[in-house]
Amino acid sequence: MLLVDAHVHVHECFDVARVFDAAAANFAAAARAFAGARDAATAPSVALPRASLPEYDAVLCLVQSRGERFLDAVLARHEGRVWRGAHGFWEIEPTCEPETLLVHCGSRRLKLIAGRQIVTSERLEVLALGTTAPLPDGEPIETTLAAVRDAGAAAVLPWGVGKWLWARGAVVARILADPTWRHVLLGDNGNRLELGPDPAEFAAARRAGRAVLRGSDPLPLRGEEARVGAYGFAVDVALDPLRPAASLLALLKSASAFVAFGRREPLGRFVGNQVALKLKSRRRSA
Repeated sequence: MLLVDAHVHVHECFDVARVFDAAAANFAAAARAFAGARDAATAPSVALPRASLPEYDAVLCLVQSRGERFLDAVLARHEGRVWRGAHGFWEIEPTCEPETLLVHCGSRRLKLIAGRQIVTSERLEVLALGTTAPLPDGEPIETTLAAVRDAGAAAVLPWGVGKWLWARGAVVARILADPTWRHVLLGDNGNRLELGPDPAEFAAARRAGRAVLRGSDPLPLRGEEARVGAYGFAVDVALDPLRPAASLLALLKSASAFVAFGRREPLGRFVGNQVALKLKSRRRSA
């Protein structure tokens, strides 16, 4: 089994060890839920023992936007004992790919796959998964998508609060209707309000065989690191241990449907987070 959180930031206000502790715990909970559901489907009266969890790969797609430094720093470190977590030190191991690292603490292992978050001239976000290329901000969306494609990365248009409305919504619709960009994926995230229907673009994408990738997209607020790994997707495959990023990108290009896990934000937390972000923005501009 492969479990993926496809949209992760490690903000400056985060405790890095808590990011990985939370991700490991959240992925384990998801794996346990999937295993329990399978067991219930085959033998409803028999509970799955905790030790009988299936083996799984746990992947965090780390995307770095302009002004963020964590990803470059951790890629430069390559290996060693780095962060003291709740159960010991998290250590870094290199892989055969420059865009992939493995972090582990005892038996808990996470694959980190590098990516970028780019802001286009239309003020839309584009994720480039599986690359360390220095992709610039401020270009038209078609130029950005072409650059992501040329870098060999997976291009994702992530949903954001208010970002797919009005003129920007028309740009998203144009991209989705253009066969040139049929490889572009959509991104859902755990910050979206739990109540209400999915954006219409998600249903249209699925009808067209275009994948919608789930990711936690933690906000730059203290405590948000607890959400990493809690919202994502699962699929019954194993990544190539020597080339995990390449095999993940191949999977994203070939598959159109994944099994979702996790919950989005309840109303109270959603409103509280939006107020906190507004206040933080005002303090920075003061």
